[in-house]
Amino acid sequence: MHDRRLEDKIRHLCVLSVTATDDDAWLILSELRLLIGQHIEHLRMIAAGEMSGAREFTERRAEGPLNLP
Repeated sequence: MHDRRLEDKIRHLCVLSVTATDDDAWLILSELRLLIGQHIEHLRMIAAGEMSGAREFTERRAEGPLNLP
């Protein structure tokens, strides 16, 4: 479930970044950059597993409306 929580954090920071002041924007964008890097690394691991045949990826979440605060 790591990936889902990470995606939710990224979405939340994107929402916050739209209304952030200059002071807060640097902090938000810095954290967003870090989380996107982690997400990319996770996707690389999934792709490597799929390509090598070592494991099969299955989506663990149900599609539905996103409920952000």
